[in-house]
Amino acid sequence: MQHQTAAILVIGNEVLSGRTREANAYYAAGRFFECGCKLGEVAIIPDEHAAIISTLNRLREQFDAVITSGGIGPTHDDITMESIAAAFNVELIEHSFIVQAMTEHFGEEGLNEGRRRMTRVPQGSKLIRCEKTIAPGARIGNVYILAGVPYIFESQLDSILDQFGDSPFQRIEIEVELPESLFAKPLSSIQAQFDDVEIGSYPGRCGPNPCGKICLSSQNPGRLKEAADAVTLMIEGITD
Repeated sequence: MQHQTAAILVIGNEVLSGRTREANAYYAAGRFFECGCKLGEVAIIPDEHAAIISTLNRLREQFDAVITSGGIGPTHDDITMESIAAAFNVELIEHSFIVQAMTEHFGEEGLNEGRRRMTRVPQGSKLIRCEKTIAPGARIGNVYILAGVPYIFESQLDSILDQFGDSPFQRIEIEVELPESLFAKPLSSIQAQFDDVEIGSYPGRCGPNPCGKICLSSQNPGRLKEAADAVTLMIEGITD
């Protein structure tokens, strides 16, 4: 069964401190839109055991699937795997496949303590393998545990996208050179008529020469076009 809703759980002090610009949720949002899975929430939390457990447990009950990003590397602050094992009340184990893959790649002497940390997954997990790294992510229940490094996260996410969505979303963007206050009320009326179309107004410039876009998205192409036509007529009625 395809996941129709999802949440992203970004784990990392570096994001919350402003050291690292978060990119993975942005990438995932675009890919989920394309495949037709509704992204309902993005949560960003620190590398703290209790925060990971409590937030993960809330999200996995609320959404069909949860994608985690970050905290599965070789250092002391990489505690995502052990925290998720605790959330599911299972042991954290060294996975024989990962041990073998790392031993073959680095040699027995190269399989140091840090790399051994990266062989651990919650017991009962299925591995998520991709082209960009020999260290897999893991899936347990409806939780997908992915890396924080963007190019690895993207490769891991792409490898599991066939489990998400079934009817792609489509988007239409309409340029507008009006202050939002002039069309706020009629746009609200259009939204009420098209509850299967998401409509949003996003100003690009305010002041004496306002501009922006009205964006519409839906999984129903026919209704999307009808709503877009209604918005276009509404704008023409104000500017005429």
